[in-house]
Amino acid sequence: MLIDLHMHTDRSDGVWSVERVLEEVRARELELFCITDHDTLDAYPFAAPPGARAIAGLEVDTHHDGHTAHLLAYGVEDKASPLLHALSAQRDARLERMEAMVAAMCARGIPITIDEVRAQTAPGASLGRPHLARALVARGAVASVQEAFDRYLADDGVSYVALERLSAATAIGLIRSSGGVSVVAHPARLRTPASLQALIELGVDGIEVVHPTADATVRAELFSLARERGLLVTGGTDFHAPVPDRPIGVSFPADAIERLQNEIESRQAQ
Repeated sequence: MLIDLHMHTDRSDGVWSVERVLEEVRARELELFCITDHDTLDAYPFAAPPGARAIAGLEVDTHHDGHTAHLLAYGVEDKASPLLHALSAQRDARLERMEAMVAAMCARGIPITIDEVRAQTAPGASLGRPHLARALVARGAVASVQEAFDRYLADDGVSYVALERLSAATAIGLIRSSGGVSVVAHPARLRTPASLQALIELGVDGIEVVHPTADATVRAELFSLARERGLLVTGGTDFHAPVPDRPIGVSFPADAIERLQNEIESRQAQ
């Protein structure tokens, strides 16, 4: 199957509107897809293009053992669910954190404003570091988003401000109580292999095995681990903006997708 279960729009830190992403879904003839904006379901509801099916979902930014861990929540549809209620406070914290990062940039002699950062988002969108990075590019302070992260905004950067996030354990429980399944996003980005094992022990339902950060060797290892532990598997491009030679959509085993959908239906029926 050609699917993409990890995509972002301008409702969080992507550059395309929901409508533009849906146009690409249609052009690429995806069979199944999910828009997974950070901490929000604002992209929903929408009508899937003909021939495609959509799963509702989002990406939840959490912390675990002193590090960031991202979870994909599939099958969460209710904006009044326990998960979304908890995330509303996290979105407020994102604004406070962004204001602190803007102040840190100003202290380094780059007089950027919060309005410049907001100009990189859709109205009401959740603010993240990519928005600040794009604002720095627009101002001419850096040549690229990557340079902004390398010089200022990475986790150990001089202008980085930590975000108060839900714990991974709390988020896993909230996803389940909201009728969804939890999947570890881009596990290759976790600090250590032990971090993935710890998240599995916390009760996460699956692993994102296909992702741009996972080469063929890593993908094979993750598929093997999922089989050993009886976990669901997913995949996607983690689309934020067009990348040459990396269109949306990944090839994925149909039986694994059927198992994912069956589990989501089971959770929603509980």
